[in-house]
Amino acid sequence: MRLGIHLSAAGGPSRAAEAAARLGLECLQIFSGTPRTWKQKHLAKAEAEVFRQSADAAGLDPVVVHAPYLINLASADYALWRRSYQALASQLKRAARLGAKAVVVHPGSRGAREPAWGLERAAEGTRRALEAAGGGAEVWLENTAGGGGHLGGSLEEMAGLLDRLEGLPAGGAIDTAHAFAAGYPLESAAKARAFLKKLDQVVGLERIKLWHLNDSDFPLGGHRDRHTHLGQGLIGVECFAVLVNHPRLRDVGGVMETPKDTRWADRRNLALLRRLRRRGSV
Repeated sequence: MRLGIHLSAAGGPSRAAEAAARLGLECLQIFSGTPRTWKQKHLAKAEAEVFRQSADAAGLDPVVVHAPYLINLASADYALWRRSYQALASQLKRAARLGAKAVVVHPGSRGAREPAWGLERAAEGTRRALEAAGGGAEVWLENTAGGGGHLGGSLEEMAGLLDRLEGLPAGGAIDTAHAFAAGYPLESAAKARAFLKKLDQVVGLERIKLWHLNDSDFPLGGHRDRHTHLGQGLIGVECFAVLVNHPRLRDVGGVMETPKDTRWADRRNLALLRRLRRRGSV
């Protein structure tokens, strides 16, 4: 697995690429703007080109953009749904300008509507965003902690979304903390391998384009999403040893979204994954 971190693009995206190079990362995830507002700062062509050149020079592959959190592709409210797929289209255009491979986005919440309705709604929103963006970057839909009307908590829902987007530039992203919160055991090497087998059977490993490598502060099946440092949560180390050494994930990006509570946090989490990768499979 290619190892990366979600890094801040504050002060300009090129700063994230430069920080990634200093850390020796192999892939990178950023926000292209502010993640908690609809309005996004203009991304100048020159600024995007500097980022692209810096990312290429650092050998970062893949580079991905995480969409803002306000986007809800499954919303039953038409105005919010329309605003969401338009915002995703804008993110796709920004990602293409940055030379990023894809935009990672949560499928959203269907509210009280039926699951099948929500899946079709999210898929249609994704289709419209891709059409409006006009190509250049893919959409990678991320699994969620589930619960309530949130889509993507089950592998069956992930498969349903991707089936509806067959033939389009779309794929899936799996977050370990989300999967654990949704009820998939990962807290040993055997359980991690069983999850990979089920993922391959239900979704297809070839359709998972990115992994978010995060430990969890909340118990299995709690439907609550809070990331913590690798090996310090309830998932533990062995799951990550399995993932970073799996032969079918060799060229897939694994991005950490772990807390940045000290200046050394990213380096320590990265060092742990590197040790696990050197150690080999368990």
